[in-house]
Amino acid sequence: MSELDIKKWLSTVCETVKNKDLDNHMNLVSEKVMVYGLPNGQTLTYEDWKKRRKSEFQRNLIKNLAYEKLKIKNIGLRRLIFNIEEIMDATNNDLLIVNKNITIEYEPDNQWRVVEENIQKWKYLKGKIKASE
Repeated sequence: MSELDIKKWLSTVCETVKNKDLDNHMNLVSEKVMVYGLPNGQTLTYEDWKKRRKSEFQRNLIKNLAYEKLKIKNIGLRRLIFNIEEIMDATNNDLLIVNKNITIEYEPDNQWRVVEENIQKWKYLKGKIKASE
């Protein structure tokens, strides 16, 4: 069941990005979320995430988001930790490939939300189109 919960959460994230649905996208993010490992050394909070995603949607910067190479690291009753490769396909055909650990938590309102992301490494490919397309 836990792997199914992870895959469903990832699928919903992709769907909300594709549809530029900020409200439903942010419903997948915990208000206590922290994102670590950004190239500039900063961390992102819920408000930072919302501001960034809103800007990306309004400026039509993201075409698609995909996830590959799921590796489950820890399964608990209310918390799932996994490693994943996130592929962000920009509207200008640039690709951003990010390897990260994600922790999602089953919150009191019975919704899985991301509470932590820890970026391990990332790669920016200018003008690339994903091979599977």
